[in-house]
Amino acid sequence: MDLVMAHPFLFQRGGAERVVLEIAKKFNPVIYSVLYQPENTFPEFKEFDIRILPPSPLEKPFFFLNNDIRRSSAVSAGFRYYFNRIREDYDVVNPHGTPSEWIRNRNERVCWYCHTPNREAFDLYEFRMKELSLPRKALNATLLSGYKLFEFNTVPRIEKILTNSEVSKSRIAKYLKRSDAEVISPGVNPKEFRNDGYGKYFLYPSRITPEKRFEYAIEAFREFSRKQKGFKLIIAGFVPKKEREAKYFEKIKGLAQGLEIEFRPDTSHEELVSLYANSYAVLFCAVNEDWGLIPIEAMASEKPCISVNEGGPAYSIVNGETGFLVNSAQEMSEKMLLLAQNPDENEKIGKAGRKRVLQNYTWEIFLGKIEKSFKEVSAMKK
Repeated sequence: MDLVMAHPFLFQRGGAERVVLEIAKKFNPVIYSVLYQPENTFPEFKEFDIRILPPSPLEKPFFFLNNDIRRSSAVSAGFRYYFNRIREDYDVVNPHGTPSEWIRNRNERVCWYCHTPNREAFDLYEFRMKELSLPRKALNATLLSGYKLFEFNTVPRIEKILTNSEVSKSRIAKYLKRSDAEVISPGVNPKEFRNDGYGKYFLYPSRITPEKRFEYAIEAFREFSRKQKGFKLIIAGFVPKKEREAKYFEKIKGLAQGLEIEFRPDTSHEELVSLYANSYAVLFCAVNEDWGLIPIEAMASEKPCISVNEGGPAYSIVNGETGFLVNSAQEMSEKMLLLAQNPDENEKIGKAGRKRVLQNYTWEIFLGKIEKSFKEVSAMKK
């Protein structure tokens, strides 16, 4: 199958980039991007044909955004995908990451893997606006209004929409008015993950950004530490340049002062696998995460995951059997204490988690379903 993929921003090691990479490994596609930083994303992308879309003349009026790389890149990506016509022969176009779905404007047979509708424009809109000054609020509102015009013009024409969870499916129906999205949840390669024992630390591995809510985990660990000694919390993950500049990383390090909390920024995949393998249990606190690979990776490592009862983890974790779903930092600390004081139960829950992953959440299962969907869209070729 001749596959073309699209992902606008290949500059970090996140869940969406991992999904793109796994699909690329199977189909060896051409990948159209706008911003590719090989030193910051998964190194395996170097093996593929990644093509940077050329600038559009329509970007020039937005030159004033050049000091804001996130917004300027998003505007550039929008124009480049919307007006790009794919020249080579292909069977299916598979975009990831908004606004790459706008490639449908001039190209047919699009099977969009929507990780989530644009959270900046929809469910995180109010959350983000609180962080901005008044002039930036006005700019943000204007840009997102324009974004929605293009989005609502394009999405109805997309031949097939796939998504990662029931949470994202409901967002697609609510915000984009497409109720026909098919859920195909990403997974892991279980051979990559292992259990090397139960070290005396809880692990929160995630991209270090505000929506991952590290304050929640720190508060839970603070309360836990009042009742149980001998454990520490390790926070590990990629720190985007934006968060370094906004001092978010410094903020959470300040909150952790006086506690047995260790920070491991910019860990490699191999280091992360080792941290999982030797952890006692894993924490996850993201705001209404659309899917969340971290709970899956924890379970694959035979470690219970204690997650907020929001978003994708509410579907991937079986509460009380493969981990816990909690509704407050206080409740998270209570589950941490329960596991710390009951090592046999901790091990039992961890083993049940790996069994669930093997039955439901492997890349082999995921790619089999993806290929079936691609064939359905490819059959529309005239």
